[in-house]
Formats: sequence, structure tokens, C-alpha cells
Amino acid sequence: MKNKHKSKYVHSDVGDENSNEVQKKWFEENVSDPKGFQPVTEQVLIELKDEAKKCLDSDVANYNIKNAKKNPNYKWMKTVMSKGTVADKIAACTVSIQDNPICSLDILQNLVNMIKVGKKKECTMVMETLTELFLSDLLRPDQKLKPFSQRPLSLLNDLSSGNAVTRRKLLAVWYFEDQLKELYTNFVLALNNVAHDVLDTNKEKAISAMFKLLAGNPEQEKNLLMYLVNKLGDPSQKVASKAIYSLGQLLFKHPNMQGVVLSEVEKLLFRSNISSKAQYYGLCFLSQFYLSHETSEVARRLMEVYFSFFKACVKKGEVDSRMMSALLMGVNRAYPYAKLEMKKISEHIDTIYRVVHIANFNISLHALTLLYQVSDQEENVSDRFYSALYKKLIDPKLLTTTHQAMLLSLIYKAVLKDKDLARVKVFIKRLLQLVLFMQPSFACGVLYLVSQLMGKKTGIQSLILKQTTVNGLEEDDEEKYHDVKTDEEIEIKHENEIDEEDEDIKPDVSILNQSVSQLSWDHCANLRKKENKQPIQYNPLSRNPLYAGGDFCAYTELIRLKNSYHPTVALYATNILEGNIIKYSGDPLKDYTLIRFLDRFVFKNPKKFEEGAVQGAHPTFGKRKMYLPKGIRSLPVNSTNYLNENSKNIPVDELFMHSYLKNKQKEKIKSESNEDDESDIESVQSEEFEDMLDKMAGISREEDIDFLNEIGDNLKKKEKKTKNKKQQSEDDASEEESGASEDEFLEDDDDFDEDNDMDEDDLEMTENDKELFEDLDDEDEEFVFEEESTSKKNKSKKKGNKDDSSIFASAEEFASLLEDEGSSKLAPGSSSAFANKDNANVKQIEWEDHRNRWLRGFDKAVGQNKSKHFGKKRKNQSKFENKKKRERNK
Repeated sequence: MKNKHKSKYVHSDVGDENSNEVQKKWFEENVSDPKGFQPVTEQVLIELKDEAKKCLDSDVANYNIKNAKKNPNYKWMKTVMSKGTVADKIAACTVSIQDNPICSLDILQNLVNMIKVGKKKECTMVMETLTELFLSDLLRPDQKLKPFSQRPLSLLNDLSSGNAVTRRKLLAVWYFEDQLKELYTNFVLALNNVAHDVLDTNKEKAISAMFKLLAGNPEQEKNLLMYLVNKLGDPSQKVASKAIYSLGQLLFKHPNMQGVVLSEVEKLLFRSNISSKAQYYGLCFLSQFYLSHETSEVARRLMEVYFSFFKACVKKGEVDSRMMSALLMGVNRAYPYAKLEMKKISEHIDTIYRVVHIANFNISLHALTLLYQVSDQEENVSDRFYSALYKKLIDPKLLTTTHQAMLLSLIYKAVLKDKDLARVKVFIKRLLQLVLFMQPSFACGVLYLVSQLMGKKTGIQSLILKQTTVNGLEEDDEEKYHDVKTDEEIEIKHENEIDEEDEDIKPDVSILNQSVSQLSWDHCANLRKKENKQPIQYNPLSRNPLYAGGDFCAYTELIRLKNSYHPTVALYATNILEGNIIKYSGDPLKDYTLIRFLDRFVFKNPKKFEEGAVQGAHPTFGKRKMYLPKGIRSLPVNSTNYLNENSKNIPVDELFMHSYLKNKQKEKIKSESNEDDESDIESVQSEEFEDMLDKMAGISREEDIDFLNEIGDNLKKKEKKTKNKKQQSEDDASEEESGASEDEFLEDDDDFDEDNDMDEDDLEMTENDKELFEDLDDEDEEFVFEEESTSKKNKSKKKGNKDDSSIFASAEEFASLLEDEGSSKLAPGSSSAFANKDNANVKQIEWEDHRNRWLRGFDKAVGQNKSKHFGKKRKNQSKFENKKKRERNK
């Protein structure tokens, strides 16, 4: 901002003897105050403040007089500040303040007063200018401004050493700083007023200005933070999100302010008249705190806030709400660092399980993640958790959720932690069943997860279907519930022996004693099978995966997935069947989506993110949005590096595209080489090359031809010659025909004399034969005539090619050329004339010329009249055509 104004106006270095030296700030020349001084009385304070004001006023008057005499730009700057435009006024005021802030308090006061909501454009410009001006030139960068009452006024004589000039200078600077502090306070209040404007743009600019001031200087930080946090409750969602982003950037630049910001947000959340929408935005902001083990106290305070709201939501019945989603997301982020005791969270475990079964898929997924973290910290993941997770896998919302990566991560951690291989197999079986109905991206993610589990847990490869025989089991497999019994009840039961079925089902007392404190349920048939050590069939509908028969299930879904239409899914399924571990460095859920394939298909390169750019409140939270493909997928499809890659390194789903583009590149190279060869041949066959050869041989081809005299006379002579030749040829042909007929007649007579054995019937012809013979004679004569005429024409054409008459057009062509030239509106040979190589029609050329003139803006009025005329003409023509069609139909 400073350079912007100085480039527009001349910087006035009045009062500076060395203008080339860098100008010092006003606070750099001030001496630091001593410590341990006693405050003065209120009467002395008032007297010294009045004296300081007089000292500052006298300095300002001397400065103005000196500038008026020596500085030629001073009067011009004053004129601009009073009569210029808004931008010029702001720029001139900024330059004056930068030259000497101590003597420009009045100008600064005027700028602060210009921040009024009524003047929109002026207000926003002044806000931005003053923000940069305070941060760069006016405020102390390392400490806050001090008021006049906190100065060592009792030590004023000692500091000035009895020198009146030094005393006046100290008082003037102290008074200026006091007035600057008041002006800055007024400026912050003005920003808060703008933040309550009706327009969202003004609100956002005021929030940005407050954020810059709060992040750049500690002055008025309490008020600025309060105003920023208060905007979380703004009715506009856009403004509230801007406040969340600004506060997140503040914590990213100053992580030590997390405790202060949390206290201020906590005051807002527990305010009596706060809306639920403001509370939701506040919880969303708290969930974006970047926590670590060093900030355990902040994490503990966050957990207290979350659980207090969790209780309130459960009491209100707002379990399936976005508030609950924000709460559980914040709890999941803060729990690993909070170091809470188990007692504080155990009272909420049953409620969280209830939320898993009642709420929607996303909220229940957050609840399951929290339950796993609690169980993992205690190193005891319960069967209840695995049953809830197993049930959640058949939720229909799984197809459309945006938290598929979170779900796969939770499954991987939980299954890897499980020590029961049969339950692990059941989980894998259900995941493979889901893959048959899911998109290729989720299918590839699940297959990659299964491959990694098989690589880290041995004994879970179940690729062969085992045959099971169940004998001695009752048909009654109804699910029954029972409470865990105490030792006294078990003893009474054994003594009385009331029922025989109860004797058959003898629960293990040691198992019950281990879990007396827990409420549980069990399947009567499952317990009977477990005691009798009988085999259990695979049951996909079992609620508890521990009793679903994981030992007797096989991954038959891999056979269908091996023949999948998607090449990557088929490849991954084949690798699992062959026992190979899938190795992939990217994110299958991102790389195998349809939109990513279409981006590659249309040669759209991935987005480029600048290094160090913060996408969100913290770079860690923006990693998912900033995901970039790795390896070959990061190369553009139409680049040479991609096409030069070996087909073995290309992903399976891009093999077709790679081969197609490679073949296309080869064809392009061949066509370019053929064009080069043809261009070489054309260069050899060109007239210039022939002229060069003739010159080398000494032959001159530069002979002028007189078309009118020479060619015209030659054509007349040639016409006479052709006429004489035609007459001679006709005479010769008649003589040859007569001679030939006589000779033939004589030959026929001789033959007749020799052949006396012929019958008379053969020589006689009927009348029908005569008529047929005459018809044949007529047709032969016509055919001969046509042959003679065509042969003559071909001969004349061959002779004409040898002559120079081919350069002239025929009469019909010449007439059409004259008509085209006459109908054209352009004079032949003029600058507006153009070549018509494609023999376009005159009407087509006129239409294109009219359209070209219309696009360029020439003759608009004429064009309008013509367009109306053409429209009428077209309507009449259509009416005429319709009339003709009706007549034809009749």
C-alpha cells in the first residue's frame, strides 16, 4: 500500500536533510521508559497533558510553515486532499502521514472519520488503507501503545536533564502516542460497526481487516478477538464461514493463542440468548483446533465442552442432527490428547452405543470411531463393538456416504486388532459381498484392504469351501436373551433342577464370573454348539460375527470379481486369489473414480497447488482436498513422457488409452514424413527447378507470347487446314468404299461358282427376314455414324491439346464467367476483389459479404432493412412451396 501511493504522488521529504537515507519510524527515535517510577497526582497529570498538547501544536505549526515555504508540492497536496476524488484524497493523506506521523494527527483523524456505513466505496477503500498504514507505520510491532498516564511523568526532569528542548520533545511524543491509541480504538470500533452492515461484502472486508490487525499487532487484541468470535453467530452463512476461516488462520500463525480463543468461544457458546446455529458454527470452529500432546490442557477443556453439549443434545432428543455430528467429530480429534480418566467417559458409553443404532450413517460412524479409540486405549475391544460395526456394514447409506475412507480405516484398525480369526474371516466375507454392488473405486479400496490384512495376519486366507455336517442339533434356533446370573442363582438352579432343558444348557461358571459386571446377550444354540464343540455353518444373517461360522466360509466372491468389467478390480481379485499382496502408492478411492477417468480421457491435467499454500484453517486439515496422484497418473496423457513409458508400467485401466494414443502418434509421424517426401517431390517438379535446369543447359524459356496476333492467326490457319483435311478424308473414304465393294462382289461371284452344293432354300429369304435385315442395317449405320463422330472428336481433342487453344475457355464457360463478373458488385482487379478458387455461387458470396459487414458493424440500418426484406421473401417462398405441395397431393 505504501509503494502504491508513493508511485502515484511525489514523496515530499521536507525536514529531512539526507533524503536518500531510509526514513526512520517515529517510535524508533523514542527512548524506552525506565521502570519503578511513582505515578503523579491527577492535578499534575492534567497540567502536564495540557503542556504536552501545546508542545505538539507548536511543532505542527512550525512543520506546516516550513513546508509552505520550501516544499512546492505542499500546496498541491493540500488542494488534492480538499478537492480531489476519493482515491486521490486517500492517497494524498496516506503520503502525508507517512512523511511525518507526529505532525499529521488531524489528517489521520479525518481518515478514521471517513469510515461510515452510508458511504460504501469510500468506506472500504479507507478500511484497507488504514489497516496497512497502522500495521506498517503507526503501531509498535513489539509492544502496545502506552497512554499518557502510564508515562514516567515524575522522572520528566531527570530524563530531559534540565534541557527545555528535550522536555518539549518528550512531552510531544508522549501526547502523540496517547492520541494515536485513542484513534486506533475508534478505528476498531468503526470496523465493528461495518461488520454489522446489511451487505455481506462489507462484513467480510471488515472481518478481514480485523483479522489482519489482530494477527499483525497486539494492540486492542481483546476487543478484536471478541468482535471476530461474535461474528460466528452472524445470520449469513457466508460471513460465519469467513469468521471461522479467519480465526483458524489466526491460530495457525499464533498457536499459543488457543487457550485465549477457546475461552472467548466458550463464552459465546454458553451465552443465554445464543441461537443453535451460532453454537453449531462455534463447535465447527473448535473441531478445527490443531492439537498435540503438548496441548493436553486445551484438549481436556475441549472434551468438557463437547460432553456438556452431548448431554444437552441427548436430553432434547437431537441425536440425529448436525450438532451431534460436529460434537462427535470434535471428540474424536481431542480424545487422543486429552488424557481423560476412564470414569469420565464410561458414563457416556451406553449413550454412544444408542447413538450408533439410532442416528444416521455418518453420525454412527463417528460414534464407532470414538468407541474404538476408547476400547483401544484400554486395550480391550469388546464383542459389542464388533457386533455394532458388523451390523453397520449392511447400512444402505454406505453406497452414498462421503466417509468411505474413514470407514475403511476403522475396519482395518479394528480387524487388525482382533485375535479371533473366524471373526476376521466373517468381516472379509461381508466386505467382499459389498464389493459386488459398489463402485469400482470403493471395490478397489476394499480389495486393497483385504490384501493388506492377508499380508499381516496369517491364517485368514479362506479360498476353499469346506463341507460341514451338523448332527444332533435341534431345529429350534430361536434367539433368546438372558441376564448374566450371579453365583447364588446358579447354585439354586443346580440344587432344584427344575427343568431338563436348563440342565442341558449349563453355562460355564468361570466365564460368567469374569463378566459379572457387564450386561450381555447370547444365542442359546450358539452356546450349545460351543459347549458340545460341534461345527457351526456359515450364517450371513447372524448378528454376532463371532458365531457366524467364519471357519466354514470361503471367498467365492473373488471368482466373480476376477471377471469384473473394470480391469483394476479384476487384477486385484486375481492377485488375492494367487496370494500376491497388492502394492499401490496412491489412493484407490480417488484414483479410480469416474470423474478422474473422464479428466484423463479429455486430457485434463490435474490441478497444480502452490507450495506452502494453506488450503483451510491448517495444512493438515487440507491434505484430503489437496490430494495429487502419484507416479504415472500425475503425467498428462498426451505428453511425450507418458507415451514413451513402457506398457508394463501403465495402469491396467489406462492401457487402452495408452495404446490408442501411441498408435495415433505413430500415424501422425508417418503422415508428417509422407508430407515431407511429397514436398521434396513437388520442389523437384516445380517450374522454378525446371527453369534452373534449363538455365544450366543453356536453354532460354523466357519468350513472350502475343496472344492476340500469333495465337489468333494460327487458330484461323489451323481451322482452314482442318476443313481441307476433312474434305480430303471424306473423298478418300468414298473411293475406298466403292473399290472395296467391287472387289468383294467379284470374290463373292467366285465363291458362288465354287459352291454349287448349296440349296435354293438357303438363298431365298422370307419377307420377315427381309424386314429384320433392314432394321439391322439401319442400326448398324447409326452405330457406325456415332463411332465415326466420336473418333473424330477424340482426334480433334488430341490435336487441340498439342495446340495453345486450351488456354481459352469454351463459349458457354466464357459466357458464365461474364455473367458472374457482371452480377458481382465488386470491380474486377480492385482491392476488394478476391479469388474464388472453390467456384462458389454469386449468391453465396453476397450472403457471406453481407454477414461479414453485419458482424463488423457496417451498414446496420441497411442490414436491418435487408433482413426484413429477406424475411418477407422467405415467407413468400415458403407459401409458394406449400401451395405446390397441395396441388401435387391433389
